[in-house]
Order: sequence, then C-alpha cells, then structure tokens
Amino acid sequence: MATPHTPPSQKSQLPPPDTAPIARHTSQSDHRTGDLKLGREAVLADLGRYLQVPFFSLANCIGPMPSPQRLQDMRDDLIQREILTDNDPKWKAFIRPANLKRSEEKTFEPLKEIISGILNQVPDCGVSYESNPNETPISERHNTSRPDGYLVRANDRTAPRMHWFDIGVPFEFKKERDARAVQDNEHKIIWSLHNIMREDPCRRFAFGITIEDTQLRLWLSNRGFLAVTEPIDCFEDIDPVISLFHALGSASASTSLKGLGWDPTVERIRVGEKTQYKFTVGDEVFTTTRELATYGADSMVGRGTRVYAATDAKGETVAIKDSWREIDRQSEGEIVEKILASCEKKLGAEDFADAKRHFVGVRLWKDVTIDDASDETVNPVAGDKYDGTWKWKPIDFGPILSERLHLSATGDVPDSGKLSAFLPAQLGIVGRRETRIPQRVHARIVFHDVGITVKDLVLISLADTLSCLSGGLKGLYYLHKAGWIHRDFSVGNVNWVGGIGKLGDFEYAKEINSNISHDVRTGTMHFMAIEVEHQRYLFRTLAPPPTYGDTDVPSPPPFRMNLLHDIESVWWTYAWIFFYHTDTITANSNDSFDVDAHLRQHQLAFPGAIGQPTRRDFFTDITELRHTCKSILSDRCFKVCDNLALFAYTLQASYLKAEAEHPLIVLDDSLREDMHAKAAEYLDYAQKEAGDIKLCRLFNLLKQKRPREEGETSPTPDNAGKRIRQG
Repeated sequence: MATPHTPPSQKSQLPPPDTAPIARHTSQSDHRTGDLKLGREAVLADLGRYLQVPFFSLANCIGPMPSPQRLQDMRDDLIQREILTDNDPKWKAFIRPANLKRSEEKTFEPLKEIISGILNQVPDCGVSYESNPNETPISERHNTSRPDGYLVRANDRTAPRMHWFDIGVPFEFKKERDARAVQDNEHKIIWSLHNIMREDPCRRFAFGITIEDTQLRLWLSNRGFLAVTEPIDCFEDIDPVISLFHALGSASASTSLKGLGWDPTVERIRVGEKTQYKFTVGDEVFTTTRELATYGADSMVGRGTRVYAATDAKGETVAIKDSWREIDRQSEGEIVEKILASCEKKLGAEDFADAKRHFVGVRLWKDVTIDDASDETVNPVAGDKYDGTWKWKPIDFGPILSERLHLSATGDVPDSGKLSAFLPAQLGIVGRRETRIPQRVHARIVFHDVGITVKDLVLISLADTLSCLSGGLKGLYYLHKAGWIHRDFSVGNVNWVGGIGKLGDFEYAKEINSNISHDVRTGTMHFMAIEVEHQRYLFRTLAPPPTYGDTDVPSPPPFRMNLLHDIESVWWTYAWIFFYHTDTITANSNDSFDVDAHLRQHQLAFPGAIGQPTRRDFFTDITELRHTCKSILSDRCFKVCDNLALFAYTLQASYLKAEAEHPLIVLDDSLREDMHAKAAEYLDYAQKEAGDIKLCRLFNLLKQKRPREEGETSPTPDNAGKRIRQG
C-alpha cells in the first residue's frame, strides 16, 4: 500500500551541496550556556557570510509596495499629523542621531511616532511598534539580549512583559555610522534573528532592521540564507521608509501573520505547565508531547530540523519531523517509498518483513503548503541574471572570536577545538563567485516509531546501545542488498524502539548505481568514511609505473560512495562510543584515570574538520590503533571493544579487495555478505561483553559532574562533583 505523500518534486535532479568543512559551533556547549557573547560567536562563526541585495529586491519580498497614489495619501496623512514637514518633506521630530548628544534611547524615541503613524494607515494591521531596550524579553532558551525596538503582535501590546514568541521584527540602533557601530548592530541583529528562528517552531522566517545614524538596512533570515539590503537614508529616502513600514504592516494583516514569517500550520498551546505544538500534516493534526531532537534548529542556515514525540487525534503515539530540505533534493518520504519498493522487489518475503522491522516506519509525509502553494524560502533576485547588484559578503568578526576551548553539548558532534581554529576553511565559501541563491522547501514526515537514538541511549545502557547499533547494521544490510546506500549513518540516525535497533534518516540515501546526484561529500562529518572525507580511493594497489614519453594520461574515475563506506560509518560510531565516554566505575575510582589524555585522543580521532590527518591515521594504522585502545581506554571498556582494531583491519582488507582492479571497483555479493557478517560478529561480541556497564561522557568529568554508578537510580546528591568514596 502506498504511503500518503506529496507528489515527487521536479526539481530533485541537481547535485546536493557539499558537507560543511568544520563542525557547527552552534552544536557546542558554549552556545547553550546562556553566555550571550559565546553564543553570538558560535552563530557568527557558523554563518560566515550574508547576501547583500538592493533595497527593493528584499523589501518586495515582504509584500506589495503602496501605489503612487496610496503613497501620496500616506504622506498627506503624516503631514496632517505633523509627523512630516509640509514642504520638502522631513521627519519633524526626528533629528539626525549623529548630531545629538543625548542617549541612544532618547535619540531614536521619535521613531515610535513615525512608525506608528504609518502602521495606523494600514487596514487590519496586526503589529505595533514598541521600544524598551532596558527590558529583556522572556525566552525559553535563557537568551538575555535586548533589542532596541521591535514590531510586536498587536494583540500582545498590553502584555506586562514581552516574549520572544511575540516579536515580529527586531530593531537595533546606533547613533554613529562608523565601522564599529555597523559591526555591533550586525552582530546584534543576527543574534536576534537567530534567536527567533531557533526558539519558535512557529516561525518560517523573520525580518529585522538596523539603523546607524541615518543609514537603514532591512534584514531577512530564513533557512536558506541570511540577507541584508544595501542601505537607504531614512532622512532623505522618505518614500522608501513609508513603503517599507506599510509593507510590514500589510504583511501582518492576516490573523496568522504569515506574511511576517509565522506558520499558520503550527499552533502553540499550553498543556498544564508545558508549551506544546499542534502540527498540521496534510489533513491530520498531531500534538507534540515532548522534544526528541531540536538542536538542528540552532543553526541559522540549514535544515532547521525539529523532531517531536506526538499523538494523533486518536491518541496514537508518533514521531514528527519538521525540516527544510534543499529544493533540489527528493523528500525523505519519497526516498523511503522507493527503498521499500526495491526491498520488496529484491528481497525474499521473510527478509522484506525483517527489513521493515529494522527501518523506522513512515506513516505520512507532506511538503508544507500555505495558501495552496509550497512553502519555500524566497529568492530576492528571482528572475534576475547575476549582474553584480547582489553579492555574498563575509561577516566582519573583528576581535570577537574566542581562543578558549569549546566543548560539545550533545555528544552528537564531538569537540572541534578552538572556535577560530578552522575558520579560514569555512570562510572559503565566501571567496567563490556564486550565481545561485540557496533555496529550501518546508517538509514534514510522521513516523510510526518513537525511540531513543544511540547518542542518548549510550548513557543508559552500553549493552542496549551495542544491540541498537547491531540493529542499525542489520538495516544497512537489507538496504545494501536491495541496491541502496545510506550515506549518513551516525549516532543520531539509529533508534532503539521496543528492543530493536532501527535505521532512520534516509534523506541522503541513494541507489548504488544511481546518477541522480553527484557523489559529493555527504554525511555527518565525525562518522564519515575516510575515503568519502577525502573524495578519493585510498586503498588501491600500486599502479603500473608511468613510461617515458607517454602523453596519454587517463583521468582518474570519479569517486563514488559504496556500501563499505556505510559500514565504516558503523565502525566510527562504535569507536565514538568508547572514545567519547568511559565507564562510571573507572571515572569514580581512586585509581589514576587520565581524562585529559583520553580527551586528547578523542579530539585526534574526531578533530571537527574535514581532511585532518590524525583522523585518517586513527583508522588506517592498525598497530597504533590497537596500542591506543589498550593504553587510553579503561580496562573495562577495552575488554568490550578489544576487536575495534580487528574491525578496522577487516574493513581495510575489504577495501583492498574492492579496489584491487582500480579504476574498476568490484563490490560483488560475496564481499557484501562477508563484510556484513564479520561486522555483525564484532558487534555481537561487544554486546555480550558489555554486561551491566554504564558510561559517562568525558566532558562531564571535566565539568566535575559526578557520573552515576551501575545500578544507581537515586538523584545526584549534594556532593556532586566529588569522587565517590570506595568501600
């Protein structure tokens, strides 16, 4: 039976984008501490650039500008209200900020009368302008920033204290127009837009405004890019200012405020003391019960993935994923449907049934539609040929970047060292001359299965974690046997559901022989096969020597991902379990456990950047790997994973066999069956050895958080951070 879905996209034949060259800094713990400076650093480092466009290119994305007659009528009204002067119109009470010696708050106070005078002329306007830079809006994420002003939903204008949920358009002001003032305004407005997008599942995009002296710029944040306009002079360009605020007011006229980025297909509700959400998917409504994974929304640009446990109208439990995929990619639901069709065709009935047990089950998938149109990020220069009027500009970091060590927050992304360590590699994207605006489409998928991922399960039970990993490998086996590869096996993509490990997150899966997309670097960086990381075959035998005078130099064949790369990602996940954690008995013992040495080795294996030689060496040098496991890991952990080096050796032997006839890559059924059987054997052995061992994260030891002992269920006592007295 076919799964309900949105019709296949006609835009899914183009190659997907490359993997980012460094780990996202918004995945690090500093971003979640509530430290405003560190949070801004992380967001700016991840973003790296913004798109600068002509003023009206972006302003027109808000909605229609007023007609010439309407503009004249609005000017006349502002003159009658003595907000504008009669002849050679100027703002009557708003004096050039740079000429004033009074406070910034007092200097920009007249804006309230100007903006309100414009908004009052918009029928059914849904926002009002407020300015209270001394009060911190309520935040679900401990955000302590204070915008200088904001357009707020009009029905909340009497609220005793503003909430970030109700801010439609944030403002930042500076009296000066020098480089420092411009940079400070940029950093602050970017943070405000970031906070709106990460904090509120009801927001699809958000506008912002900065003013330095008389220079006004309009900003737009969506999941495709951050854009800003070339500045206009808000003292000289009276008509553009009136047109801008008229458009913002008109965009708020619908009850859903969809024109300002609110999502009419999501409703926020209160259930007891908790905030929950109702997501509409097609004709069904699902009410969330708890967050499963929302850290994907922390990055300003990207999929913005949020996953919730939810219930349908009948109370059945499901998982719902809300995300923004690249507009030229197939939807995950479409991919899963094709995978199941391949499995049904190529597997026997028994294997097909078992395959479905080891895949996260999809119930429903739809692209989000608003007013019968697909919800896509806008293109502010749509239809225009690249003529230099828009360009990518690097964000000016100035002196803000910290040299302190940043720690991983979730375990999903290991520590990437100092924030600025790999920044030049990331900002290389700005140097390219790009003539294409990134666009994304809003999608939702509902799963039958609600489970816990490996990255969270590892802190509950090592034995169950390894059993879950084995289940994920089993799912890979059936995927490979059906002629597909996953391309993104990681600790966040294998789920423990009812005692079974299930493979999920099929966004990047493709048929092994498919040419739908080029094999650019794809996957979660820390679990990526090293050949995929380097985009070339590394285990081929020595080629015949070149001959003198031979001018016929054949080009190497293009690199293509294969099933061995998926299995290597399983190996990296296996390694991560033991190099990112230690057992709680060792952590709490009086014996000398060198957590710093363990962390250093972890950072060598998971360096947080593409192409680091230490990561390649960690996998390829079998003798050194064996020594490292023995010398770094606790005795209890080493006993469980003492086959880690053997697993790596077996993978390398399989690579050598597959690449022996390079440029021909041979991946026959016997190689697939043998490699999968051995990988399953290694994980089964580890699972049996795990017993009742419990693990704790190494970074928790650095923070002096006391890990819980095996069998302990009571809350952490008041002496947390101290070693447990033995005996």
